[in-house]
Amino acid sequence: MSRLSMAILLTLVLIVILLNAPLTGAQKDLGAKYCGAQDRKYGLEPPGTPYDKTAGPLVYTIKIEGVVDYAMAEYVKAAIQAAEKDGAILVIQLNTPGGLLDAALEIVTYIDDSRVPVIGYVVDRWAESAGTLILMSTHVAAMQPGTIIGSVQPIAYDPATGSYRPINESKIINPIIKVFCEHGATKGRNATALVRFVLHNDNYGAEEALEIGVIEVVARSMGDLLAQLDGRVVALPAGDKVLLDLANPRVEELQPSLRITILHTLSDPMLAGILLSLGTLIVLFSLVSGNPGAVGVGVLLLLLGLAGQGFNPNMTSMFLILGGSILLFIEIYTPGFGLIGGTGIVMLVLGIALLPVGGDGGGFTVSPQYAGQLVKMLYATGGFFGVTTAFIVYKVIQVRKREPIVWDIVGARGRAVDRIEPGKPGFVIVEGEYWKAVSDEVIEPGDKILVVGKEEHVLKVKREG
Repeated sequence: MSRLSMAILLTLVLIVILLNAPLTGAQKDLGAKYCGAQDRKYGLEPPGTPYDKTAGPLVYTIKIEGVVDYAMAEYVKAAIQAAEKDGAILVIQLNTPGGLLDAALEIVTYIDDSRVPVIGYVVDRWAESAGTLILMSTHVAAMQPGTIIGSVQPIAYDPATGSYRPINESKIINPIIKVFCEHGATKGRNATALVRFVLHNDNYGAEEALEIGVIEVVARSMGDLLAQLDGRVVALPAGDKVLLDLANPRVEELQPSLRITILHTLSDPMLAGILLSLGTLIVLFSLVSGNPGAVGVGVLLLLLGLAGQGFNPNMTSMFLILGGSILLFIEIYTPGFGLIGGTGIVMLVLGIALLPVGGDGGGFTVSPQYAGQLVKMLYATGGFFGVTTAFIVYKVIQVRKREPIVWDIVGARGRAVDRIEPGKPGFVIVEGEYWKAVSDEVIEPGDKILVVGKEEHVLKVKREG
C-alpha cells in the first residue's frame, strides 16, 4: 500500500473516530459558555431519594400532534390543572415537527409551574424544534425507539410564498438557548447537547439521546414507560419531591375540548393561508360585482384564517357571534336570499364553539356545571334561530316556485245597490267593493248579479237566477 493510500485511510479513520466520539474536551466548553455550571436541581432523582408526597396510580395522558400552537398550549394548561386537582401524573405524548415558539414557551412555563410530575414521551415519529423544547422542559424525558428529536434553530416563515429562512440573530438565538439551560440543564441533561440543538441543529434517535444524556428513558410503549418509572422520585421546581406510584397505573386520556380541536385544526399553516386568501378574494369580488350577499362568507373565512394565524380566539368568538347575529337579522328583513342566513348560522355555531367556557382557567371564572348549562343554552338558541331561518327560506322558495295568480273580476258575483236598467247605470257590491255597473236588463236593488264584462272602471252585469 502506498504512503498516499495509507495517509488517506488514516485520515478517514480519524474522521470516523471524531464524529462518533462523545462530546469531550473543547466541545464541553460550549455548554459551560452558555449555561454556566449547571447542577441537577429538578427531574428524575437517583433511586432511594427521600420524598415529600406520592402521585399516582392515576395517570392522565394527552397528545400533542401536528403543529405546536396556542390551542395546544391551552390543552396542556387544562391537562395540568386536571392532574393537579386529581393528584394524577401527566404524560404528554409528542409527535410534532414543531410550531410556534411563543406557544412552546407558554407550555414550558405551564410545565415549570406544575405541582404534579409531567412526563414527556416522544412517540410514532418525532418531536422536532418546538417539540424538543417542550420535551426538555418536562420533569422526565422519554422516547420511543425509532423516534428523533432536535433541529431547534428558529426560522422565519413567509405564508405568502411558503418559504422560510433560518434565523441567526443572537437576540433570538440566545434566549432560546437560555430556556434550554434553565429548563433542561437544571434537570441534569447534557448542556452542550442542548446548546447544539439550537446552534447546530443536531438530531438524535432514542438510544443516542439516552447515551448522550438528554433523556432519561427509552420505552417501547406506555406500559413499558410507566413500569420503568414506578417507584422513582421526581423533584419539581415547585419544591416537592414526588414518588411515582405506578405499580398498578390507571391511564386515562384527556380529550381536547371542541374549542381546542377547532383552533388546532385552523392552525395548520396551509389551511390558514387558504382561508385568508379565499376570504379576501370573496369580499373583494362581492363588492366589485355589486353582490354584497357573499361578503358574509368572505368575512367568515377571514376570521377563521386569522384565528389559525394566532389571532386572539376569544375576540374571534365575539366577532363570529356578532357577525352571525347581524346576518340573521338581515335575513329576516330580506328573506329568500338564503346565503346570508346560512352564513349567519355557521358564524353563530362556530362562535359559540369557540367560547372560553371550558372551566380550564383560561376563560370565564364559572363553575363547570354553569359552563355546561350555558353552552347548552347557547346551542339551543343558535339551533332555534337556525331552524327558524331555514323554515322561512323554505317557505319563500315555495312561494317563488308557484305560478303567479292573475285576478279577474269577470265571473264574480255580487248584489245590486241601485236600480239598474238599460241606459241607466247604478252601483253594485262585488267582493266587498262598490262598482259602477250597467246592464241590458232591469235589475232591482238587492237582486243578485253576475259580472259578465268590464270596461275600464265600469262593470257589465246581469241578473243571476
